[in-house]
Amino acid sequence: MGSRKDRDSTYLIKNAPPDRVDAPSPSTAPESNPSSERWRTSNPPPGESLEAKWWPDEGLGKAFRRWTDIPPAGGDSGRSVALKFLVEQLHVTGLTAVGTAPRTALPSAAPPDFSSRVKVMVTRLGMHGPNEEAPDHQALLGLGEEVLPTLQELFPGRLWFSRWEPHVQPPKGRSVSGLCRTLVAFGEPAVPYVAELLKSDDEEIRYYAVLVAAELPHPLLIEPLAAALFDDDQGVSRSALYALEVFQGLEGIDSLKESLRALATEPKTDQRTRLLAMRALAVLRDQASVGALIPALSEHSVLGEAAWRVLRMLTAQDFGTDSNAWRAWWDENSQRSRIEWLIASLDHEDEEIRGIVARDLGRQSKKKFGYRADLPSEERQAIRERYRLWWAAEREND
Repeated sequence: MGSRKDRDSTYLIKNAPPDRVDAPSPSTAPESNPSSERWRTSNPPPGESLEAKWWPDEGLGKAFRRWTDIPPAGGDSGRSVALKFLVEQLHVTGLTAVGTAPRTALPSAAPPDFSSRVKVMVTRLGMHGPNEEAPDHQALLGLGEEVLPTLQELFPGRLWFSRWEPHVQPPKGRSVSGLCRTLVAFGEPAVPYVAELLKSDDEEIRYYAVLVAAELPHPLLIEPLAAALFDDDQGVSRSALYALEVFQGLEGIDSLKESLRALATEPKTDQRTRLLAMRALAVLRDQASVGALIPALSEHSVLGEAAWRVLRMLTAQDFGTDSNAWRAWWDENSQRSRIEWLIASLDHEDEEIRGIVARDLGRQSKKKFGYRADLPSEERQAIRERYRLWWAAEREND
């Protein structure tokens, strides 16, 4: 097992190239053995998961992990109502990903044994370990899109990675199995098939399909990934959030954020669903959600606290539950970039706020300038001026 300091490793990777994992022997191939509990999640080491990088405010990450363990009060019916609301609000394209995209059937003029030959090849591909799949992988790519229905049917095949084993973070979709690698290699033609896999009744298929979807950014995957954010299986939900973070800037993401804002503030929606929507808005760094979340500060239970924590993280300001102070700040700053919000708070009086700025500004700008939250005020101010000069130059180059 690789070092836990290596954030790109999984429990199977040992100094492997970034898109490969070492092949276990056939007798020790990973299996998917989910927990018997209703609210399942994958098994990264506590505090070491992919999720850790989302939160410049560590308290916010811990709070969301605790809150989203709570089942929705309305059960399956409550979740169905929330998803119906989300899909009705979401307008990505004129087509929905599932059921409307064109399909390529096996050619009618093909030899009678073509279909069975493809199935044999895909079955064999699905039995390979890593670094063993290349001949069948290349042969199937050579046959063209006609093999995609069979890849979908037999997905995911023999796994090279099991989410139920301790890991730092999941691998890329192409390193999950031979079938996953081939789906990713097909690119855009595979998108409708991956969208259908995301709708599977089997949570194991949904989970591994999300990892594949993260490698195929496409507007037609936004709707099924948006639904996966609210999946009963927490591993599916968290991985869908990672996938959508990869989709940032893609057509349809702005529509998704708008829908999530509406869901996060909809009083008829159950508490857990609203918390998941707030979590997504925070991870996606949705600047526009600040104005939408200010009224939620007065919500009872954890919803008010969640709104405050998200506002604090997004703005790098802290006015507690004072809605009037938050509105005044928003009125003055809503037209400015979030980068400017973070730069302005580099010398904030609250060291915790400065810690949020240090982590998130460095993440977004790729610039450090030696900043630390515990630096003396004079040094913080000098670094703030360097950031302001950098940002001015960035804007001139846009």
